[in-house]
Parts: sequence; C-alpha cells; structure tokens
Amino acid sequence: MVGFSPYRNGTRLVPASTGSFEAYTLYCSCSQPSTATLWKSSDMKVCRVTKPAHSRGYGSFEEIVPLPNSQGPTPV
Repeated sequence: MVGFSPYRNGTRLVPASTGSFEAYTLYCSCSQPSTATLWKSSDMKVCRVTKPAHSRGYGSFEEIVPLPNSQGPTPV
C-alpha cells in the first residue's frame, strides 16, 4: 500500500530515486536486523482492501485481494 508509508510498525516504502515511480525501496523494521528490498512498480498489484485492513494499515489474505488483470500503480 504505497500511499500509507510509513506504516505503524516503522516500515516505510520510498521511491528508489527522487521523483521516480518505477522502483521503490521497502525498509522493513520488523526483522532483526532491519532489511531493505527493492520493488519495481511492475511487481506491485492493485488490490481490493477491506475497511478494517485499511484502517490498520495491514490485513490478511482474505482482507486484501488482488484484482484480476490489474496494472501496478499509476503516477499522478
């Protein structure tokens, strides 16, 4: 959920380079030691998210369902 960074647990998703929407770095504070992974916009999927999962900022597989035949995020 690109629009919700930083997350409550301290994890954050930031563009890999300033002004770019092609790749993001996910800085995960959940694991010890902290980790960083690179995600391309083509790896991301548009999903249907329930209101409770949206409010929490995370959810189960039943609460966050990928939409079929959807493209990744579109820069505005």
